[in-house]
Amino acid sequence: MKPRREKGRLPPFVPLLKETITTPAWRAMSHGARSLYVSLKLRYSSNLRNNGKIYLSTRAAAIELGSNRDAIQRWFRELRHYGFIVMTEPAYLGCDGKGKAPHWRLTELGSMADLTPTKDFLRWNGIKFHDGKKQNPGRESGARADAKAGPVLDAKAGPLHS
Repeated sequence: MKPRREKGRLPPFVPLLKETITTPAWRAMSHGARSLYVSLKLRYSSNLRNNGKIYLSTRAAAIELGSNRDAIQRWFRELRHYGFIVMTEPAYLGCDGKGKAPHWRLTELGSMADLTPTKDFLRWNGIKFHDGKKQNPGRESGARADAKAGPVLDAKAGPLHS
């Protein structure tokens, strides 16, 4: 026998506002950053009004999303770049030696102190997120000869002179 739902009540869900997900900033974000945003929003409680105190560690997010910690950290930076989240308290090492995750505010929602959402993503400047880190840093490309390799030889002319 199926359990009866209360009339008019929905099961728990994570609402994504149309105003948010139709913005250019949302469309410019990676799928991973969008998934991380949903994980952060899952931790928001309108009853507790905990916006500004939402936390999710990189390790927990990696397990939840099935990704690695480097990707999660990049997605946090991406969400900040596009204006969807703001750090309200940085990560730190607690007195007991255990790390404490940073706390976040979702800009589409009002915070504990101010009920007006800032919606920073609406003021995104149009500059796409670029992490600035090389994924596979390899040997520099360029027209320089390796000093240990000796002179560059041309098959027809012999050693090249500079």
